[in-house]
Amino acid sequence: METSSIIILVVSGAVSFALGRILVHMRNIKRKERAEAREAQALRDQPVEPESRNRRKRKRQLRQSQKENASPKL
Repeated sequence: METSSIIILVVSGAVSFALGRILVHMRNIKRKERAEAREAQALRDQPVEPESRNRRKRKRQLRQSQKENASPKL
């Protein structure tokens, strides 16, 4: 083999490897984003906790839900 053909072979191999790594990296980023979106959706879709029969616990739950719903004041 000639020197020029060896150089072309090495360069094309390096470019191919680099492109493959970039594609894998981008795919992993998209998978991570989709997984985070699924987790967030699952948390939003959880059923509401039933109201407790215990009066004090019910008041505590009510206060906690009001804190979660309150918007932060700036």
